[in-house]
Amino acid sequence: MKYAPFEIERFFRQHEFSAPYGISSSDCEPLTLPELLAYAGPKRREQFEQLWLGYTENQGHPELRAAIAGLHRGIAADDVIEVVPEEGVFLTMNALLEAGDHVVAIAPSFQSLWEIARANGCELSFWQQRRTASGWQFDLDELEALIRPDTKMLVVNFPHNPSGYLPSRADFERVVDLARRHNVILFSDEIYRFSEHDQALRLPSACELYERAVVLGGLSKCFGLPGLRVGWLITRDAALSHALQELKSYVTICASAPSEILALIGLESWEALTARTVEIVRRNIEHCRAFFGRYDGLFQVSYPRAGTVTLVELMTDTSVDDFAAAAVAEQGVTVLPASVMLFEGNYFRLGLGRRSLQHALEPLEQVISDHLL
Repeated sequence: MKYAPFEIERFFRQHEFSAPYGISSSDCEPLTLPELLAYAGPKRREQFEQLWLGYTENQGHPELRAAIAGLHRGIAADDVIEVVPEEGVFLTMNALLEAGDHVVAIAPSFQSLWEIARANGCELSFWQQRRTASGWQFDLDELEALIRPDTKMLVVNFPHNPSGYLPSRADFERVVDLARRHNVILFSDEIYRFSEHDQALRLPSACELYERAVVLGGLSKCFGLPGLRVGWLITRDAALSHALQELKSYVTICASAPSEILALIGLESWEALTARTVEIVRRNIEHCRAFFGRYDGLFQVSYPRAGTVTLVELMTDTSVDDFAAAAVAEQGVTVLPASVMLFEGNYFRLGLGRRSLQHALEPLEQVISDHLL
């Protein structure tokens, strides 16, 4: 197999740690180690400070898996496999798919959610996002038409990256029902779950609704702990779980012992951590409404109900690729254009989860003045 270049990672590898400003990050404001340890009780702090730095359990720390299961209804610790988040995508695509399988994947999306399947010789059909008068949408009738008798897997991602789209509960349950009726594996990327701006909008996890769902989650986004590299796969299907665990032994084998305890500390205060993220996003949305509102006719923004990202359309003849190139070259502002996400249209991704966003928009004003006005 031969994987195509991972365009978004190539882009950030070039700019993320060299450019002084960025407005397109998908993660949330990361905590410092002292900030995270402040949430630890005496037991957890002692556990961390006296930690034995040996190998850890292949499936993950039992207490950590129990804490992850506790975020979901009807899920047991044994249904959880601890992974590095991107490892979870790799395991799912390689353990559960074979050459010739038909896969329906949401688009646009994080490239690995479909590229690994393509490289493995799978046949792909894309469930494309559409822009409507009411914002971004995914057409459920279109999805139903894409599913075939030989479809092996359906890949979805809600809340959606890069648009922030969140379906209604009824629409999401229809997606799950389609997978169930066709006996399709439903791979549900839920890495942005718990970032809903109103908790009443939170969808049930796919693993709560369907036995053949495989759910990807993790601490990298709305928990503010990307540096721990802790995520999880959840499925109630024993055969799928076994296949995933068998392949994991060829990849990471086990997790970092310090990361597991730090993840436990974070999960035991998950409501405080996610509330912190939502508050940062809300403040950034208010600031962005004022900022982009000053440029009537230049930008069109659909602000999300969940997640930490959205798409901004550049409503001029200037290409967003040229705009992004000027932003980083002239003012040191990293702007992620849609082309890097392999998505057509004059859009760039706006990241709403970092406290630095407001500061990063200031030098962007000069780029707008020089190239768009």
